[in-house]
Amino acid sequence: MHILEQFLLVLGLAMDGFAASVCMGMAAGRRVWPIVCLVSGFHVVMLLTGCGLGASLPDSLAAAYPWAAAALLLGMGANMIRQARQPETEPCAKTQLAGMAALALATSLDAMTVGVAFALLGVSPWFAGGLMGVVMVTLSLVGSLFGSRVGRGRRRAARTAGGVILCLLGVKLLLNAMGAVSF
Repeated sequence: MHILEQFLLVLGLAMDGFAASVCMGMAAGRRVWPIVCLVSGFHVVMLLTGCGLGASLPDSLAAAYPWAAAALLLGMGANMIRQARQPETEPCAKTQLAGMAALALATSLDAMTVGVAFALLGVSPWFAGGLMGVVMVTLSLVGSLFGSRVGRGRRRAARTAGGVILCLLGVKLLLNAMGAVSF
């Protein structure tokens, strides 16, 4: 997997973390660093957990890896797009640390799936984790700082964009597995 593809995948994955940071920033005001640490930390830990799970799969399944990774990415992307289209059911104001941690955990669960996909594709878990850390710290910092100015409409757009990126990468992996393209 090319480094640009890895970056786009991590960026797409980080969009829901960005949306959560915007939400928490609207509620938390100037207390930005707990948000950045929670959201970024959960995403990196879940990505590395997924890499560990994916690396433990037997090599006899190697022919199915690209197909499985494509299915995982397409499913995750479609789910992110679906969730972005639904009305918000929970209030945006999560000011307590426990509420913020729960929101950070919920938005990072898909990072574990991407970690499995990275392991299936032979991506270094340490590079992927470092890349995820840099992207998430940046996006969660920006999201939480500007949370009060952004509003809910942009949160949906960020989730939709993230889902589209994941779907496009899934389609690309699927086309590679079928031999239709080789980039």
